[in-house]
Amino acid sequence: MGVRENESPAVRAWLQQFVEDALRPAEVDEFVRSVDEVIVAAIPEIAGDPTLVEELHASTRAHWRNFLVVGLSDEYRLALPPAAIALSLSIARRHLDISVLLKVYRVANKSTFRYLTEHTHADLLPTGLPRDEALLTLWQRAEQWIDESIESLILHFTQERAALTEGAQARRGEIIESLIAGAEPGTMTERVLGHKLGLWQTAFVLSAAPTALTDTPFYDVAVRVCHLLGLPAPLTLLAASRELWGWVATAEPPVLDTAEVGDLVDSLDLHLALGTPCSGPGAFRTSHLQAVAAQRVGVRALASCHAYGDVELVSLVGDSDLARDLVRRELGPLLGGARGQDALRATALTYLRVGQNVDLAAQALFVHPNTVRYRVGRVEEQLGHRLADRAAVLETSLRWLEVYGPGALD
Repeated sequence: MGVRENESPAVRAWLQQFVEDALRPAEVDEFVRSVDEVIVAAIPEIAGDPTLVEELHASTRAHWRNFLVVGLSDEYRLALPPAAIALSLSIARRHLDISVLLKVYRVANKSTFRYLTEHTHADLLPTGLPRDEALLTLWQRAEQWIDESIESLILHFTQERAALTEGAQARRGEIIESLIAGAEPGTMTERVLGHKLGLWQTAFVLSAAPTALTDTPFYDVAVRVCHLLGLPAPLTLLAASRELWGWVATAEPPVLDTAEVGDLVDSLDLHLALGTPCSGPGAFRTSHLQAVAAQRVGVRALASCHAYGDVELVSLVGDSDLARDLVRRELGPLLGGARGQDALRATALTYLRVGQNVDLAAQALFVHPNTVRYRVGRVEEQLGHRLADRAAVLETSLRWLEVYGPGALD
């Protein structure tokens, strides 16, 4: 910006004298003290950090001197001092919000106006120069200086934060991948991850179908899922555009009930896979591998949530043609669509799950024990042998069918 044509010669002459007086070391010290005292009092994040306080003093001093020399000259231009840039970068590097940086300049704005008001008393001005004209001239230039400084420093802040975030995420991703690969954690691993590896580890995988049309706020959903399950905030890694890995550390093994989060996951058209809570060396890796296995089951399964403990057998059997042949061969007569076949399969699976105990099966199914005995008899009649004769294979086949549904056999 060139010479201010709207400023009178009297104002320009006074500005030169104002600059000479304000540049005196004692006056500069007074300005820095008066402004920074207010800033430190208003922003606890800076007040509690001696290094930031020192950088604030350096920034304010350099800003004020540059403003006096360049901002109040006839040829106005912003000369952002390196000390001001350094302060914005330090705020970013301490992972403070950008609101801290903005508040520094918002408070400085008010403090500077107060300082200028105090230094434009009538007895300090040359005869014939109205106080309002002098103050308005000073303030317009100061306001422009502060506004342009903020715009430039926001750019420096956001660029630094992006670089730090990308670097931190890359480093965290490398560490997580090494742990999954079986590497031993280093002395700084927990600190870098912000995650206690010595506690119980519960891993999960949150994924969206490839056909999903919109981006999913995976991290926000992961936090909500953990909250509903009574778990603390997770360590997360965006493993792909539609898949988030997560780990939760707890002092005790948590009790996980996927029913608590089913509605949320369903409403977002997502799938949640949970590993078994594990402890000891390798727990981080083991629970994750289980969650990934449960997630692979979920790709073709009917439900939206799976805990590895509920689908372990199905996961190990897999989703191959050989697995389908096994299910068809073992359950053949029970696969028909005749009325009552669903109840017979559910009763047989529950009966096998509880160790072939009629009373426990009846409690789980909310029916009379005689109903269980009748249905088990019907199943054995259709299969042509007692359930106990092939209990393990039958339970695996029935669990496979429960997870994938009869349609998966087509």
